[in-house]
Amino acid sequence: MLNRQKLLILLLKLADRPVSRTELTKWCFLLRSESETLGGPAFYDFVPYLYGPFSFALYQEAEKLVAQNYLHDDGENHWSLNSEVAASAGSPGRDVERDAMRLVSRFGKKDTTSLVDYVYERYPAFTANSKRRKLSVRPEAKPAVFTAGYEGLSIDGFLNLLIVSGIKRLIDVRNNPIARRYGFHKSTLQRLTDRLEIDYVHLPELGIRSEDRQSLVDQDDYDTLFDRYEKTILKDERESIQQVGRLVTELPSVLVCMESEPKCCHRSRLAAAVSKEIKLPIRHLMGAT
Repeated sequence: MLNRQKLLILLLKLADRPVSRTELTKWCFLLRSESETLGGPAFYDFVPYLYGPFSFALYQEAEKLVAQNYLHDDGENHWSLNSEVAASAGSPGRDVERDAMRLVSRFGKKDTTSLVDYVYERYPAFTANSKRRKLSVRPEAKPAVFTAGYEGLSIDGFLNLLIVSGIKRLIDVRNNPIARRYGFHKSTLQRLTDRLEIDYVHLPELGIRSEDRQSLVDQDDYDTLFDRYEKTILKDERESIQQVGRLVTELPSVLVCMESEPKCCHRSRLAAAVSKEIKLPIRHLMGAT
């Protein structure tokens, strides 16, 4: 079990009552934002959503804990602890436990409205998509050919990178958009971007087959592969490149693949081709890992 999942269990144990999904989400956000440990390594990231900061990964992992019988879902948007098996989960770490105790002591008795009001006022950027109360405007990027790789990022961290960068459309240029990590498989990614009002387009013809990437060792290998990509796929897919150009000029759009480093990804060559076509600069979005 991941330490962040152990922390979910610990928070419910400390609360000693059923906790609403909104409460638990905001507690975790405050741990990430205001505690010394930030919730521990690889803790949840958050995106602006319907009621402020939200984590798709947190909900997905909490449902796993329900399926594993660590948590109980009352069917009315509350989670509670199955105390008979909770002890077997273990500790998320002494320092994280200390921060969790401080947080529940401070916020555990607040009603949900007061808790949400506190988060909204302290972190207005996370209200940009709220249907409750908007205290900030969602950014919109100036025209450019944006690229981004999700390697090393959680799904929430990646989606938040797109939102704060003012992106309105994701152009998936993976040949085979399958991913083991939650959120990056095509169907899941499309569902989550739709919830955040980010248009999703998949252009597999502009990707590179995974079998062609198996023997890459150093930058020379990458450059050789990408030179071949330019001479074959980019040469043959002029209509698709023109389509990307139209998409980019319609809405602030980002070319997305896996690799975090643009020079290790074919999207850098694709971006250059699109930039030449529509005369816009290239901007590589880089997120904190």
